[in-house]
Amino acid sequence: MTPVLVSVDKAGDLKIGRKKCRLYKRDEVVKVAKKYGIRDTEKLSVRELCGGIKMRASLPTNNYETLRAAKKTTAAKKKRAEKKALDKKVAANFMKKMTTRIPSPTAVQRARRNAKAAIQNRVSYEQNKALAAVNQASPRAVMRVARELRRLR
Repeated sequence: MTPVLVSVDKAGDLKIGRKKCRLYKRDEVVKVAKKYGIRDTEKLSVRELCGGIKMRASLPTNNYETLRAAKKTTAAKKKRAEKKALDKKVAANFMKKMTTRIPSPTAVQRARRNAKAAIQNRVSYEQNKALAAVNQASPRAVMRVARELRRLR
């Protein structure tokens, strides 16, 4: 029994020596399959034989590397998913802060009317206050204010 170098390339294809398993003739693949303990080789196709060899020939170094690669990819996927979720959250908060609610036209018109009325009330109150002090004061009060003003001069 000569040892047979069996490996899996980057694409995931089984290689026997330097050639891909599927490129060998059936009788050559059957010899290798028997070395790896596959029974009933007469009933199996070359593709099935290569698959069986691939499953049984996974060496400890290949398993370690495969597990390591799988861990890296899952960690990378997890990191990408977290970053994507964070980006979505940041974008949502940004849009929330940047957008303002546009009030309905009737609300705007109502607010303008209220503001105009408030301004007019203040102005008219100030004007009326001065006039009211003079017009509504009794003659006795007017005389008292006049006397106090004269004393202050």
